[in-house]
Amino acid sequence: MFEKVNSKVVSVDISRSGPVVARRGAMLFYTGNVFFQPHQVAGAGGGMGGMGGVAGMAGRMMSGEHESTMVAQGQGVVHYGFRGIEVQIIDVGAVGGMIRVEASRTLAYTSNLQASIVSVTSQGGGGGGGGGGLLRSMRSAAAGAMTGQGMFTTQLSGPGQVVILGHGGVFELPVSPDRPPVTVDPQAYVGAAGQVNTTLRSTVSWRNVGRTGGEAMQLECAGQGVVYVQASEEKL
Repeated sequence: MFEKVNSKVVSVDISRSGPVVARRGAMLFYTGNVFFQPHQVAGAGGGMGGMGGVAGMAGRMMSGEHESTMVAQGQGVVHYGFRGIEVQIIDVGAVGGMIRVEASRTLAYTSNLQASIVSVTSQGGGGGGGGGGLLRSMRSAAAGAMTGQGMFTTQLSGPGQVVILGHGGVFELPVSPDRPPVTVDPQAYVGAAGQVNTTLRSTVSWRNVGRTGGEAMQLECAGQGVVYVQASEEKL
């Protein structure tokens, strides 16, 4: 399906792969008879992850994490890249059939994957503090706005491929119950595959978090699977 042209560009023959979904602005060029139309990821319209509409709206406004996508269909070969950032192709079926990737780190994926927007709290945590309902959502959003780890993430499941982005490239960190949890800087976090629970934690009080920088917030990853981390803390 997807093939690397170089470290920063992939190509895909959509006559063989079927339709491909990609972030808006990622298409570099194509050959053949290809057409594009807007695409809506399930759950991106509001009330995500079982939260109320107000909480979902607060999260999206504060972290700005939803990316507009386009679907390419027809007959031809399409080339994708984004801002000269390194790319990595992942076979979702080979990593347990499910992967969660930050929307800003997702370049493109085959449309046979089921895509939805899910809450970070559904991954086993995400507030770094107590409270429920709107209060917890606002704390999660505040943490996401500061660290780059948003309230919501893109979940892809089924057989298919996804292309992810990472400044300086992406490397894999195994996670398993018989090992200590992997703790990642949220700005370096790209995604996770398998049954990985992520919990956004604060090492300082909420009153002082704005004075300490990104190092005060950490993303703890535990469970069974793989965590993908970029070789940089640079945001997209």
